[in-house]
Amino acid sequence: MGPLNAPARDMSLDYLAKYASSFDNDVRFLIGIFEKAAGTHVGFFVIEVDHVHRSATFNVVIGDKTWWGRGVVNETRAALLDYFFDKRGIEKACGAPLARNFPAVLNYKVQGWRHEGTLRGHRLSTTDGSRLDQYQFGLLRDEWRRFRNKGQG
Repeated sequence: MGPLNAPARDMSLDYLAKYASSFDNDVRFLIGIFEKAAGTHVGFFVIEVDHVHRSATFNVVIGDKTWWGRGVVNETRAALLDYFFDKRGIEKACGAPLARNFPAVLNYKVQGWRHEGTLRGHRLSTTDGSRLDQYQFGLLRDEWRRFRNKGQG
């Protein structure tokens, strides 16, 4: 949980069930990531939609470290971007990794997202209390379509 600046903690099945039921699949989505062959749970996306501004904020966690660096984030996020842009009327996707989360930052850049700004000292470190920078990335629907049409994504 270090790259996410969140403390590791044990969660009961009851807590997890209540958490999962808090998503309505209209403005809040919880989408699992599973390995194709065995169906092993790899991670999940939390996507929050702002219907008024036709935007969606994407957050992803790959909890199984054996899948880190294997392209899972961009493969699954590409499918979700296609869905939210083409089927849900979203016109802008947003993401906000910590600046120190180098793999996440690289994933955004490789996938064609634009660095739109840096929120200096925006978060407090859960490990040492220091202030952490957070990046803002954005991707417009037309940018994504051009990126995909070039065979990327």
